[in-house]
Amino acid sequence: MQSRSGTGEDACISQHIPSGRHTYDQTTTSTSPDADLLPQLRLEMNSTLTTEQRVALCKAAVIRIRTMLRESPGDWRDYVNLAHMVTQHLETIPLAQVGPLSERTWMIASLQQLALLNMSDATLAGVAMWCSRAWLGILVREQENLAALHGIGRLWLARAQPALTRVHRIDGSNSSSGSSSRPSVVSFTSSEDERQSLQATREAETRVGMPDYIEARGFLQPATEYLERAVASARSQNLLSGDLLSVTAEAYMSLGNTSSPRINEDYYRRAVRLLRAATLLPDYTLSRYLAGYLEEYGRLVE
Repeated sequence: MQSRSGTGEDACISQHIPSGRHTYDQTTTSTSPDADLLPQLRLEMNSTLTTEQRVALCKAAVIRIRTMLRESPGDWRDYVNLAHMVTQHLETIPLAQVGPLSERTWMIASLQQLALLNMSDATLAGVAMWCSRAWLGILVREQENLAALHGIGRLWLARAQPALTRVHRIDGSNSSSGSSSRPSVVSFTSSEDERQSLQATREAETRVGMPDYIEARGFLQPATEYLERAVASARSQNLLSGDLLSVTAEAYMSLGNTSSPRINEDYYRRAVRLLRAATLLPDYTLSRYLAGYLEEYGRLVE
């Protein structure tokens, strides 16, 4: 997925960082944050800093993380400790005191970007869990908040990825028999065609009862629910984006691939409709993979 660089957001947030020893120079880059900002965060966790100063320090750290994600994402491991220190600080500060809602969602979304780089990495699990709690805290007060719904939906989808990788291997090993659960056009030109189709359906039905498929659905079902709510919220505010439509389509595609052939057609149809809607938005282009999916399976959906 394409992501916005957030340069304008960073500049806006930097205005709220007090001057003096807590000022962070956005133009400064470092291969590792441990040399300066991390020790400061550790030292001041239990210091007499005001809440405003502690929040400003956290925002400076988040800007550092965003710069890394934009310029050198391969260095993400060097920033995990910094992210953990930020979340530990923020755990002790009511989110309402962090600043306006837009700033709170900016910080959560930025830390989530880091967490989503590798959801199977145990060192990022705590960051992801903090993001989930923070989003839910926003939804308690604002049930249709677009950023929170989108953020939680993405987290659920990311949690499904390890199981989906295993499912892909299983599906790949069965592809030669034509027993894939993906949508297809079946031509019943002979009794042999019908027999093979029934055989493929039985095999697919058996596979969806396997632990990896069940695990994946357990994550994908809430992912689609939250993302659908995000789509509805975005549409009501005229804020619909290709990114949101595409990630929601991906969730449905994966749910279809891990569900019974008796019900997965509805998921595939929804995915195709979402992708079609994304292609109608100006200045948005589907990834090559999603464009190929739409071209191959879009003809099956009227």
